[in-house]
Amino acid sequence: MDLKQLAYFTAIVDEGSISAAAKKLHISQPPLSTQMKSLESELGTVLFERGLRSITLTDAGKLMYQRSKTILDMASVTKMEVDNLGSRMGGTLRIGMVSSSATKHTTEQLTHFREEYPDVNFQIYEGNTFQLLDMLKTNQTDLALVRSPFPEDGFICHKYKEEYMVAAGIYGDLEKDAPIEAIGEKPFILYRRWENLARQFFESRGMTLRIACMADNAWTCLAMARTGMGMALLPESFVTGVSDIRVWRLREEELRNQLMLVRRDDRYISNITKIFFDKFEL
Repeated sequence: MDLKQLAYFTAIVDEGSISAAAKKLHISQPPLSTQMKSLESELGTVLFERGLRSITLTDAGKLMYQRSKTILDMASVTKMEVDNLGSRMGGTLRIGMVSSSATKHTTEQLTHFREEYPDVNFQIYEGNTFQLLDMLKTNQTDLALVRSPFPEDGFICHKYKEEYMVAAGIYGDLEKDAPIEAIGEKPFILYRRWENLARQFFESRGMTLRIACMADNAWTCLAMARTGMGMALLPESFVTGVSDIRVWRLREEELRNQLMLVRRDDRYISNITKIFFDKFEL
């Protein structure tokens, strides 16, 4: 098994057929088929069923596709890092970011850092906190910008100011200082990771949480709230500066969280990664 075979395999999956992949790779179809048969023979399993016009992945093929993408991505990044070793202040920074961290201030920080270090380029990976921490553990990223709470063992964390959650929506019938009881009568749009937190909070006050929508992305929650579907439960910093939606601050201790920039405590990091980790502020 080599990188070329993995690249061929992922191209076939991405294109949907061996003939389409051969065309994209600018090679003829027979040697591509031969490479796949050799890969399957080495693995001792069938990766995909061949159809007249398309392929269908087996369970082994689905797993192989995921692993191949990860391996090829890491190989690409490694090559870039080695190529950039000659420049002490250059290189690639691979950063995992939860969607709720993509605020105006955060993006400005990235821009300012690159202005100061123009030979640096970023690779941004998105996911929820636990997905990004797994990527950090498996060396797919160098740093992760995530939200508490999570087990901090094995990580070095820069903890930023704790913040309250807010309810964001377009309801005109609620006063700016409406109590939680009035806000809680509205349907809610939840970032999926905070479902249990929200349910526990409302139940502790004898209230019923009405969920209109759940999503895995804070921007999706905000977009849904803009349509009037419900109240989006979001970190306060995420909606700071957003002018087309109303915000109700929920000054409840249970509804607080914290952004953290995280790296592993048992892994060598490049000089430019350490500089970024030390300089990044929120």
